[in-house]
Amino acid sequence: MKSEILKRKNSRNSGFTILELLVVIAIAAMIMSFVLVSISGAKQRSRDARREVGIKSLQNALSIYVTTMNIYPVCASEVVIGSPADTCIGPILISAGVLQPNQVPVDPLLGTSGTCGLANSYAYCYQSTNGSTYAVRYALETNTISGKAAGWQPAIGP
Repeated sequence: MKSEILKRKNSRNSGFTILELLVVIAIAAMIMSFVLVSISGAKQRSRDARREVGIKSLQNALSIYVTTMNIYPVCASEVVIGSPADTCIGPILISAGVLQPNQVPVDPLLGTSGTCGLANSYAYCYQSTNGSTYAVRYALETNTISGKAAGWQPAIGP
């Protein structure tokens, strides 16, 4: 009889209580939320770094073009670089042999579907009304690029 009571007592203490399981689940959920937030921030920082590289690549292509042609491509209105509506900068740089069709830089998040100057929109935008100077604009998602805040950034040339 005594051994039967001890067996019942031991069998009751061998599992986890609901409270213990809830605490473990809550801790795991908190850890996962921290991991997801840090991964999301890393993706944004990575896209911003790629944007900086893309803009430098575009500026290099424009420098080569102006050295050859003595003028920057003239686009009277601002265009999203590489978009279907871009009949100006992308095709001009490609036809001049400065860029290959697959080298035209586009935003890593929205590609060519962004809108110039619109909040929470990401695109590379170009304009040159006289050919002696140009303006490129692009948007950053974070404040992690030294000296630049999140939002639209100018890249004026030369």
